[in-house]
Amino acid sequence: STPVQPALQLIAVTAQGAPGKDGMYRLRMDTALIEKVYGWARRRNALLFLDIQVGHSTMQKELPRLMPFLSRPDVHLGMDPEFAMHYSKEGVVPGKRIGQFDAKDINWVSEQLQHLVTDKQLPPKVLVIHRFRTEMVSNAPKIALDPRVQIVMDMDGWGPPWMKFES
Repeated sequence: STPVQPALQLIAVTAQGAPGKDGMYRLRMDTALIEKVYGWARRRNALLFLDIQVGHSTMQKELPRLMPFLSRPDVHLGMDPEFAMHYSKEGVVPGKRIGQFDAKDINWVSEQLQHLVTDKQLPPKVLVIHRFRTEMVSNAPKIALDPRVQIVMDMDGWGPPWMKFES
């Protein structure tokens, strides 16, 4: 009785264990690959989620190049705090410690999506925050809600069941 919408997720910016040419510890998927996966989603009437793992970069640097894709009504966004190596994690290689976003990072992204929805007259965007430990999002109560962006805090867990409940 509940309609189901299939979806594909592409990690469009993938955290890396090596700094790369620009020292940002992330790899950007090229436009051709994003278009290819979008084509797969379209053929299956599926949504596409573009996920960002910033490494040593920031959402402010990574999101703009994905905005043309997000201008499409069936493309949404995911953020991976696990690989955001800022705040107390500054300089740590992604994957060595668990990263963190602050509510202000999420609010900034949400504001960009809100403007996009309004300007392009799109249906609400979904913003998934992949979070398996509470401390991965600091100041979470300060996340601002807006009907143009449906924020999903995905507490999917990591490790054995007891650890998922505990964290």
